[in-house]
Amino acid sequence: MNLNSYDTIILDCDGVIFDSNNLKLDAFRDALNDYDNNIVDDFIEYFKISFGTSRYNLAKVFITEFLKIEFDEKLYQEILLKYSKNCVILYQNSCFTDGFLDFIQTYKDKKIFIASGSDEEELKEVFKTKKLNTYFIDIFGSPKKKKDIVFDIVKKYNNAIMIGDAKSDMLSAQNANIDFIFMKQYSTNEEMKKDKTLTTINNLGDLIE
Repeated sequence: MNLNSYDTIILDCDGVIFDSNNLKLDAFRDALNDYDNNIVDDFIEYFKISFGTSRYNLAKVFITEFLKIEFDEKLYQEILLKYSKNCVILYQNSCFTDGFLDFIQTYKDKKIFIASGSDEEELKEVFKTKKLNTYFIDIFGSPKKKKDIVFDIVKKYNNAIMIGDAKSDMLSAQNANIDFIFMKQYSTNEEMKKDKTLTTINNLGDLIE
């Protein structure tokens, strides 16, 4: 399988470019270490199937739906600050997914974008530090919603495909009416791994011929 018939490639980040999904789970768990372990465990299970959702939304969900209290701005900011600090460290230490470096060399003449649920400014700094930002037309992330990011890219650039490892990636591609490839090797979504209707790859190396 290859992507030669497409002009534009949209990649999710965590679980597609970086082997960082489990690190993200640990980072959020650490940011919530002041709270009841059972509540945090339930939230982490929710997080597993909600990858691609921005941290801003996740923090609100934790407060209102898991702690079951009224939204508290101070608490919200404290959680975000702890998680942000953890993410900066984890990206410095995370490895690329199998096949990624060969993939971006193979398709360097395509228009490649990142559409992530991770914080946009953090991601841009990470890719600049790793000297990979030049491979991408642009790098987008939260607080903007992923489905809006993908839709806006597709409005400007034709013949696009989305590659992701989460339900939010699939739904964003459907919303923009473009093809979608599910990358399963690093995904935390067990239901998608079992879905035989999805066009599925193990990692980005499968798209190099």
